[in-house]
Amino acid sequence: MLAAQPVMIVFRFLHVVSGALWVGSAFLFVGIIGPSAAEVGPSAGPLMSVAVKKRKAATIITALGAITVIAGWIMWFKDMNDYGGIGDWLGSSFGKGITTGAVLATITFFVGSFGVGRNVERLVSLGDEIAASGAPPTPEQAVSLGRIGAALEKHGKLDLVLLLLAVTAMATARYW
Repeated sequence: MLAAQPVMIVFRFLHVVSGALWVGSAFLFVGIIGPSAAEVGPSAGPLMSVAVKKRKAATIITALGAITVIAGWIMWFKDMNDYGGIGDWLGSSFGKGITTGAVLATITFFVGSFGVGRNVERLVSLGDEIAASGAPPTPEQAVSLGRIGAALEKHGKLDLVLLLLAVTAMATARYW
């Protein structure tokens, strides 16, 4: 049984566990913590600063996404090879489902890394800069806060939708 080879068990473990943590942490931050911080305003700054700068939340979530995607593509290539090649693999319902999920997860990784992770780090740094000044934000800083916050919200929502579509495609691939 090829799927039970020890190396494939390791890749499946990495893929499933890091994927579960990736989806869960993305949901937590995009669905709960981010909107709560926006609602609370500047007083959320210290918590967000510790979570993002000290605890490296964005970096960890990005790493979980990378592990998930890399392990997934390694398994994808193994499965494609087991099916006899790309044509047979993509010609199968299972192959189409897994490939759809893999492509969506890969796109999600880049949306999350560049659209969410970098923007949350920029937003927290700007918030820290404003807090350190002891004054209200300058007009330029206020514009930047609004622009970064809007981009973060847009990319965060897209990230969650893509993640859920990727998980759905992979979870249902056997039934396509």
